[in-house]
Amino acid sequence: MLPKVVIFGRPNVGKSTLFNRLVRRKAAIVADLPGVTRDNKGLKANLGKLEFILYDTAGFDEVDSKNELSKSIINKISEIINLADIIIFMLDARTGIIPFDYSCAKILRKVKCPILLTMNKVEGEAQKNQAYEAIKLGYGEPLIISAEHGIGLGSLEENLSKLINNINNRNFIDDAIDISSIRLAIVGRPNSGKSTLINTLIGEHTVLTGDQPGVTRDSIMLDLRWKEQNFQLVDTAGIRKKSKVVDKIEKLSVKSAIDTVKYAQIVILVLDCNEALSRQDLAIASHVIEEGRVLVIAANKWDIVVNQEEVRVALRKRLDIAFSQLKGVHLIEISALNKIGIDHLMNEVMIIYDKWNTKISTAKLNRWLTIVQQKNPPPLKSGRVIKIKYCTQVNIRPPTFVFFTNLLGDFEESYKRYLLNNLRNEFELYGVPLRLMFKNSKNPYI
Repeated sequence: MLPKVVIFGRPNVGKSTLFNRLVRRKAAIVADLPGVTRDNKGLKANLGKLEFILYDTAGFDEVDSKNELSKSIINKISEIINLADIIIFMLDARTGIIPFDYSCAKILRKVKCPILLTMNKVEGEAQKNQAYEAIKLGYGEPLIISAEHGIGLGSLEENLSKLINNINNRNFIDDAIDISSIRLAIVGRPNSGKSTLINTLIGEHTVLTGDQPGVTRDSIMLDLRWKEQNFQLVDTAGIRKKSKVVDKIEKLSVKSAIDTVKYAQIVILVLDCNEALSRQDLAIASHVIEEGRVLVIAANKWDIVVNQEEVRVALRKRLDIAFSQLKGVHLIEISALNKIGIDHLMNEVMIIYDKWNTKISTAKLNRWLTIVQQKNPPPLKSGRVIKIKYCTQVNIRPPTFVFFTNLLGDFEESYKRYLLNNLRNEFELYGVPLRLMFKNSKNPYI
């Protein structure tokens, strides 16, 4: 394993900004507000020649004994700092040392790993002079950086390198990203049970959950091994209707969730069966289909549905109407909380993933094409006969097919649907997004 480096500190000191800079992408939501980050997020990071797993943590704030979410956040932070090999204890040079920083320092005295005291947001002499107040905390002279402007990263690399080399009791080996891992994103409306499903799949309470919507704010990535297959699970924030999203943090959370779909390979849309299938659910599913990703729909909280057959028929009917272009989209009934239907869900995920990777030979495609044109020839265009002379598959994930024709211009949509439905039926590509492209051969009169 690569060494685990954890960024720790009170809220709004710049932990997520440093995290994003070192993992080289906007993986964590950043806003000029305290308490944006709630879940711990770990990704492979690079700093010069160094490679390590970097963890962004929630701001370590006072515990509200009556607030279950607050207690859960504190417990998650405590777990990750106790697993750390190195802790970057981050402070804010603009505000200087405040009383709660002493509380954070006291917590770290119980940790056995090295502590790298770091003063962030140092962009001028005033902050630099103020930064040295951190010596009072008892962790030596602070490292001065500005995560936002990339100042002091050379010194950070040098100090981290020394600490990693001084860890003699562990042998760290290159833990390159497993290219065989399947990226599986969990999306849906707020409070539909996405985080509960993640925890059930992982087998432990890894991400925060709660009865109130909006507990998850950022996209959280976790590793899962299911029946010899590696997955990278991504838990996302609930996606509400755009017109209802006014809060700055929620806007960033929704953007992060939507962006996650682009990088996923499989997307599980979690529905709350106790609520009617909404336009927002359909909008999320449509976005997944447009991106060409595998879509599996998990009908969650199925164990508390009263009229199950009635709800099943209504859901299936609504989906068939809404996604006529994705005939046979998989609908799996589950209870994430009570671990019902989870095996079935993951088995269907693997089946549909294999179909998404289907490669059909050109010979088979053209035999099929000959038959479908004999049954139903393409409609005339300006009195002239249209011929589809050739078909080939040019890509997978999603399966993409090119049809070569003798005339310029597009086919009627009805004939495209005819080809799409017949192609799906012939090669059993139910529930898989397909892309059809039409090109003209060099000689349009043949």
